[in-house]
Amino acid sequence: MAELALAALGGASGSLSEAVVTDLWQRLRSRFSRDDQTVAVLDARDSNDPAAVALLSDALRIQAAADPEFRREMEEWLSLLSKPTGSTINTVHGSQGLNAPGGTFSGEVHMSFGQSER
Repeated sequence: MAELALAALGGASGSLSEAVVTDLWQRLRSRFSRDDQTVAVLDARDSNDPAAVALLSDALRIQAAADPEFRREMEEWLSLLSKPTGSTINTVHGSQGLNAPGGTFSGEVHMSFGQSER
């Protein structure tokens, strides 16, 4: 849940579109509208504050444990965090006679498309 908390507080701008982060923030603000402390953390949008991230993360964890539908919804948001956003990462380690536009590689080949192997 810490990853969701960080995203909702604006700490995931590099991995998610601004619209997705805003949608998540609005959903959580609505969900916690009666919890003044959590709303204050959401409104501050300070992803650099470890206490704020921890508070929101705990609030998410408690709500997800109490409400299976909310838990499923949060799991869907988490799946968005794990998807690459439009950029392509190609990793080539060596090659064995691979012909590609612009070059021929020789030796052992390892390729990954999408997320980096690191």
